[in-house]
Amino acid sequence: MTEFDEEWLGDEDYSDSLWHYIAFNAPSEYIINALWCVLSSDFGCINPNPMADIYLFNLSKEVVVFPYDDRGMDIVRPNKQFLKELYDQFEQYLLDYDKEAMDAVFGKNP
Repeated sequence: MTEFDEEWLGDEDYSDSLWHYIAFNAPSEYIINALWCVLSSDFGCINPNPMADIYLFNLSKEVVVFPYDDRGMDIVRPNKQFLKELYDQFEQYLLDYDKEAMDAVFGKNP
C-alpha cells in the first residue's frame, strides 16, 4: 500500500501513481540537460517530455537546488551566508511569493 501526504494531493488523484527516486553522479556540464527536463515538463509542446522533478545536489558544498519551472528554483543550504550572497546578487529576480519571508531572514525589512 502506498501512502500519500494529503496536503500535496490538491485536486488531483495520485492514488494510481508511483514515485521513483533515482540518484546518480553526473558531470556539471549535464546540468543543462537536467534543466531542460524540468522546463519540458512544464510545457506540453516540448519533446521529449520526461514529466520528472529534478533535484540537484552538490554534497561537498552542501547545497540542494530544486528548479521547478521557467520562473525559478528553490535553493537550500545550511550556510546562511552563502544564501545571503545569492539573495543579494539575484534579489531583483526573486518572486513576490516568499519575498517577505526572505527579507526577514536576510535583514531587508524596513
